[in-house]
Parts: sequence; C-alpha cells; structure tokens
Amino acid sequence: MLILHRPPSIAGVLLLSLLWLAGRPVVAQDNVTVPKSRLEELERKEKELERLKGDLDKTKGDLDKTKGDLDKTKDENLQLKKENEKAVLRPVEPPSAPPAVTFVSPPLESLPAFQPYETVESMDLANYYHADTSAADRRFRKQKLTVRGEIVGFEKPLYKRTYRVLLKTPMRETKVICDFLPPENANAVFTTNHGDELVALMGQTRVPIAKVGQTAIVKGECKGRSESAVMILAWDLKFAQ
Repeated sequence: MLILHRPPSIAGVLLLSLLWLAGRPVVAQDNVTVPKSRLEELERKEKELERLKGDLDKTKGDLDKTKGDLDKTKDENLQLKKENEKAVLRPVEPPSAPPAVTFVSPPLESLPAFQPYETVESMDLANYYHADTSAADRRFRKQKLTVRGEIVGFEKPLYKRTYRVLLKTPMRETKVICDFLPPENANAVFTTNHGDELVALMGQTRVPIAKVGQTAIVKGECKGRSESAVMILAWDLKFAQ
C-alpha cells in the first residue's frame, strides 16, 4: 500500500509558530532573576514595616493606658466634687464658746473699813464696779490705794503725755486702767514688740518700763468709773517678784 505524505500547509506552519511564540513569555516569566540589591531593599522595607507595626502597637497601648488614667482621674474628680457638695450642704457648726471665767470676789459689805493704800486686786475692783458702781464709789473713789494685777496691755493716748497700763479683769465690760505720767527726762513713751512691751526713750537710750504678763503693783488714787473703765491716777509702779 502506498502512503503519500502531504506537505504541511503554510497556514499550519504559521499556526505552529504563533503557538510557540505565545508560550515563550510564560517560560521567561518563570525564570526572572531578582537582583541582590533589590532583594536586600525589600527585606529592609519588610523589617521597617515590622518595626513601624511594633511602634504602632506600643503607641496604641500607651493611648489605652492614658485613657484609663484619664477615666480614673475623671472618676476621682467626680467623687471629690460630690464630697465637696456634701460639705457645702452640711450646716456649719459654730465654734464652741470658751468657758466663762468666773471670779468670785468677797462681798463688798463684808470688807473691813478701808485703810489708806490698802491693796485691792484688779479683778476684785472690776467686779465691785461692775456689780454696783455707787457702792464701789463709796468705798474706793478718791481713796489712795494699791492695785495689784496682771498687765494685759498698754495705751498711749494721742496728744497727751500720759501712758496707760491695763490690768486684768474678769470681764470685758469693765477694765482697770492705770494712768501714768512719763518718767522724768523721758523724751517719749511707746510700745514695742507688737505692743507687748512699754519703753521710755531717754536721749537715745530705750529704757524698759513694763511687759504684758507681769504682775504690777500700782499706787495711785481711784477716780471712779469712766464709761467701761475704772480709772486709777497712778504715780508708782512696781512688780511682784
């Protein structure tokens, strides 16, 4: 049997050529070679991306912590505000009054007849004038006496040479004030140490006269009551040891 081979047609040859050319890019793409420098750059960028991701996670954690701290502070401020509001609404209690000082003097009618320069405590003298001014005047007014008491303050009246020594009394309503002339050769009399000391200026020298807290023994004449004070015209000042 005779078999005849037909030569390929031109169309067939072209088709085969096109199919071969179409398959080449696929093969070439599988065999692409990446340069080392490009690979290193890609690795470096990957590491940088991982670092940035870590920083982002850390920043997020810090933000969450800060938010938690702010929420806690907000809660504390709210609680403090509520406590302050309660404190404002709570009625303020007035301070307790200091205990009243009670000083009992011997009854005036029980005293023996008055003697010149008799010693009288300033506390008693104030009590007698506070209780009954007329009765106290009958016994003490215009009498020369000695008044003994603790110094509680000083006064220096304006435009007057005299200075005053205030003695302790049981109540504010009645004071005992001893009125003195300045010492001889004194240029001036004034208080120092925030009013706790009385001094006289002799030339350029300060001479102490008295201090608050000392127990004074004053000789003078009782001038009776003037408004809220029992006045003593005084001329001698000594101190108890």
